[in-house]
Amino acid sequence: MASPATSLHAPTFLRWRQERWPRTSRARWVVRLAVAIPFVALADLANAAGGPSVDNVALHHQATSLHWLGGQLGWIAHAYPPLTLSVARLFPGGAQGLAIAGGLCTGILIQLTIERLLLRSVPFANAVVLTAAVALTPAFWFVASQDFSAFLTLSLLSIGLTGLLDFTFNRSTESGFIAGIGFGLATMCDLAALPFAVAGALATLFVAPQAKAVREIARRRAAATVVLFPSAAALAGWAFLQWRFSGSWTQSFTRADPMLFRFPGGVWVSLARAASSVGHDLVFAPVLVAATALLFVRRPSSSVACLAFVGCVIANRWIGAPFSGPTVVVLLGVVALVLLPERLKASEQTVLWVCVALQVAIAYGGLHLGLPQVADWTHRLITGAHLPH
Repeated sequence: MASPATSLHAPTFLRWRQERWPRTSRARWVVRLAVAIPFVALADLANAAGGPSVDNVALHHQATSLHWLGGQLGWIAHAYPPLTLSVARLFPGGAQGLAIAGGLCTGILIQLTIERLLLRSVPFANAVVLTAAVALTPAFWFVASQDFSAFLTLSLLSIGLTGLLDFTFNRSTESGFIAGIGFGLATMCDLAALPFAVAGALATLFVAPQAKAVREIARRRAAATVVLFPSAAALAGWAFLQWRFSGSWTQSFTRADPMLFRFPGGVWVSLARAASSVGHDLVFAPVLVAATALLFVRRPSSSVACLAFVGCVIANRWIGAPFSGPTVVVLLGVVALVLLPERLKASEQTVLWVCVALQVAIAYGGLHLGLPQVADWTHRLITGAHLPH
């Protein structure tokens, strides 16, 4: 049974353990598998219509080119991200199988999102509709079926965020470890997950009142360490391994992200370019903008949570380890739902539903303007699905 890890005081008390949805672990996995079935079918349709995606083919090729069982360990310099490559090596079906694996991951992400909404006193029907406004969009379908690495990272970040909320709001030691492990595994899928782990650790420091007692400060530092340590240890350990067996601390990281810490045009120009690019992506996430405004009206300090996630996305693009545009759109959509304030007033619900309708309209109508690769894939999927094979 989980024991309190810190004396953090929550702005709201969320009944995470008592009101999980569904109640039992077996039922939750049944729901996840049932929800994933349509997305697995969509992935199979995408494979049949246009073949495996470029990203999944590249991931599978990289995984199969590594000599895992050889006597030499120099392959470590080519093996980041190790978790994603391991799954790609072991999951059957090659590059096409990775699309199916992405479809299976959708069940976890969708179930966790609905559960978070229910725990914030959102009616079940509303929770399903809100989640569908993200999951039933071309960007979500595209990332799930065309970029397994990105979608696995999003799923693990969702698990980490779930544990983080339980840890900081409900003071559950178990959830603190789940949050840390979730962020750590996500970091082993993509360097872009690291800023989110740092933001999560900072959340455990600043969500509590600024007590002066030495004991209270020490507890907050311990809580931050629980969240951040797995990610930091995983990266440091991997850097040491590749230095030991290849002579370079960073070779596998720069192979995965060639522009890492390059800052083309200069540090400040790169930062401005990253902020501008993410601002463009926010056009596809009006629900996040609404959630930030609602949180600011209720408790200004709480809106920092939404801003922190946007800041993480900006930081990723700035340092040269960005998520793709479709991945950012899906991430911002999911985060908006997870961070929605609970017990919305009638006027706040009106604002929310207007933003939801706007977001769905943009998700379909604005593809050619903001996400051309998703628009092209959707067109090929629709036309290719009707072509004889």
